[in-house]
Amino acid sequence: MESYPDLTLATTIHNNVERWMEMATSFEKEVGLPAEIVVVDDASTLPAKIEGLQSGVRLLRNEKARGFGGASDQALREVKTPFALLLDADITFLPGDFRAAFEAFKAQPRLAWSNFQQVSLEGHRGGSSEDVIPPAWIYGLGNQVVGRWLKWKEKSRQPMALSDRQIAVTIAHSSSALVRMQPFLEIGGFDFRFWQCQSDNDVCLRLGRAGWQVGVDQVYTVRHDGIGGKTGGRNRIYDLYRGKLLFYETHQPASQFYLRPLLALRHLLEAFVACFRRGTREDHLRPAFRLQLAAAALSGYPVRR
Repeated sequence: MESYPDLTLATTIHNNVERWMEMATSFEKEVGLPAEIVVVDDASTLPAKIEGLQSGVRLLRNEKARGFGGASDQALREVKTPFALLLDADITFLPGDFRAAFEAFKAQPRLAWSNFQQVSLEGHRGGSSEDVIPPAWIYGLGNQVVGRWLKWKEKSRQPMALSDRQIAVTIAHSSSALVRMQPFLEIGGFDFRFWQCQSDNDVCLRLGRAGWQVGVDQVYTVRHDGIGGKTGGRNRIYDLYRGKLLFYETHQPASQFYLRPLLALRHLLEAFVACFRRGTREDHLRPAFRLQLAAAALSGYPVRR
């Protein structure tokens, strides 16, 4: 079995220890043994117990949840190796040459953060990165407008190659991210204002502005059951809007003058349209929830735990 003495797995658990064990077991089976696995149990209802792995595991416990951003930052700050692999619990490692992907990452001295190709549980390709960020006003107009704008921008986009297998991107998501620890710590790690959604986007933009590169490996592939972020119901949707607003108001400061009322209007229109839709609706698509979002948008989607 291969070993990776300069690599630590940094992960979090929140009431999903069984799925987390599948992820960790698949890493040992398909990849090998890291120097260590650091896992933060972020206030699971019952404290997590981890047994049956060959790797050394350091399990930390939070009695009060800190969210993905806070717990992931906590795990990464415990890393003692120069490189870490930040992982979601719903990742499965597939047969492939992880060693080549890891060596290619290390060979790029300015590459601070890089994700892998991803497939869904059904085998469909999913996005592991973003290279074009819509202006805040485009985002505020709704998903259909964003989709059309992205298609228009993609026509003229020419990705920059870092190697024969890597391209540079603006954002590489945190689901299976190789992290060079020095630059991550230099920029101050995760911004704790983000609970989960957009926390990785914020890190990537700050790395880029500090002169580091963000990339994606186009060869090595993992399975990611949660591709697209379509699970989690109302809490997930609420955090998505909250994170997006915080992201734009932080990185596009002019949006502070118009994005909140624009989003409130967007939610009101969504609530109106939802009233006339037939058939069973998911809970987070019901008009009443959209009205709640409209009110919350005006005050910046206040934290609710």
